[in-house]
Amino acid sequence: MADPQEMQTEGAEELASSERSRTRLVASAKNVAVAWVGQAFSVLLAFVARGVFAHYLAQDYLSLENTFSNVLTILSLAELGVGSAIVFSLYEPLAVGDKDAVKSLMRLFRRAYIAIGVTVAVVGLGLSFYLDFLIKDMPDLPNIRLYFLCFVANTSVSYFFSYKGLLLGADQKQWIVSIYTYAFQAAMSIAQIVVLMITRSYLLFLVCMIASTLLQNICISIATDRVYPYLKEKDIKPIPKDTSHVIKQNIVGLLIHRIAGIASTPLSSLAVSMFVGARAIALFGNYMMVTNAISRIIQRFFDAITASIGNLKVTESEERSHQVFLATFLINACIYAGITVPTLCLFDPVVEVWLGADYILPTGTVVLVVVLFYLKGMRSTVLSFTSAYGLFWQTKWKAIIETVVMVALTFALVMDLEIDGVLWAGILSNIFVSTTIEAYLQYKYGFHRSPKRYFALWLIYTAVILGIGAGCFVLCGMLPPMGLALTIIVRLFLSVAITVAVFALIFHRTAEWKEAAVMMGGIKRSLLAKLHRKPKQEEPEREQDEDDVVE
Repeated sequence: MADPQEMQTEGAEELASSERSRTRLVASAKNVAVAWVGQAFSVLLAFVARGVFAHYLAQDYLSLENTFSNVLTILSLAELGVGSAIVFSLYEPLAVGDKDAVKSLMRLFRRAYIAIGVTVAVVGLGLSFYLDFLIKDMPDLPNIRLYFLCFVANTSVSYFFSYKGLLLGADQKQWIVSIYTYAFQAAMSIAQIVVLMITRSYLLFLVCMIASTLLQNICISIATDRVYPYLKEKDIKPIPKDTSHVIKQNIVGLLIHRIAGIASTPLSSLAVSMFVGARAIALFGNYMMVTNAISRIIQRFFDAITASIGNLKVTESEERSHQVFLATFLINACIYAGITVPTLCLFDPVVEVWLGADYILPTGTVVLVVVLFYLKGMRSTVLSFTSAYGLFWQTKWKAIIETVVMVALTFALVMDLEIDGVLWAGILSNIFVSTTIEAYLQYKYGFHRSPKRYFALWLIYTAVILGIGAGCFVLCGMLPPMGLALTIIVRLFLSVAITVAVFALIFHRTAEWKEAAVMMGGIKRSLLAKLHRKPKQEEPEREQDEDDVVE
């Protein structure tokens, strides 16, 4: 006969686990909702601003901006991965309420980010004297060095206050950061549009960007202090040696990951500028802007749940974490199925409406852009879990291999295939290096089991999505000629309807689908319960609630 006390203890543990799960689901839903709405609105305004940009300024400014952004992404190596390493170390003290550890880590954060901001400013100033080397066909524009220094200033000032926002994200309160971020981005886009229409000044356009970045991070810093007033306390203890060792180890691993990021994204555009020229990078940049914008919107979902995954790892069993992982991977596949296929079918007519027929790339190149977008997106679940599990050191060799393979393929293929060569390099690198090794290492060090189930699901999801995409693309090509607006509407309806129907029909009986449905149902019930919750008559004194900080 079971011990009543033991049964009571088990019941209490199950209740606590259920409450933690509910809290994570609500936090994730809130973070995702705010992030998606804000990102969609921000991207819409950014596209309008881009259109105004192309209308009022010469195309040379567009290629200049793309190149400067890529160079400054390389400067982000100065961050060394400090942010992600410390955020991972914050998950456990936040879960158990260890304020002393949080204060110690945030002091380290502040010192590190001030040093990084200064380093970016100094290195950027030095690079400004070598712009002729960095840009193959230097546009004949005035004040190019001044424009570059504006980009440097924007990157540098972002480090002086942004570290506090990472604490909110680690504590599953990313929605607060998102509200400020998207509000200021919207204000920036509107200000930039007005400035271009009135003055046609690229310099004032950049000043709006710098002002937005600075004010956004100051406001987030103030909001963080209001949620965590103990951050202002002066009695801060040194960081324990074991924690410091883990942070340093992860920083080294993350630095290598930063190098891999440089190889897989901006270095590709730099290779195009070196071997193809400024016009090609402008056309390529427009398509990459679209896919990157969509990726940012989708990525907000995975960014929003990363802190909850970190909490899951700290508080729940490995088996439960793996179940959540597979359900999240199915959601990942559903999202990219519903976005990749319509993007393939709509790319050309949307670009023609947005920028004009002269900006359309060949069909084969467009297909490669969409395939690369899909392959990168399908890594989102693994990357979120890897980040939440703090496996930066364990995955360092993947980053090294990724860098070598990507760079070698890019420079080997770009000279003959031009833009297509860059895209093929990204596709091959993503399939045979990034996707494969990332999953293997997550399973080896995170779940301690074979990744066969994951790879089987990846192949099935990819085959289904590629099949749907090919069918919809052929079907849309068979449609009779019609106006651009009607073409976009009809293609959107057909591609979305067919994708959703086929995907649901194939996978609705799987264990992953049922688990995902339970998760979504839990979010719905929790949010509805919160909306209908009656206020308590009396509440004890508490620290200021995060819901108050944006009022």
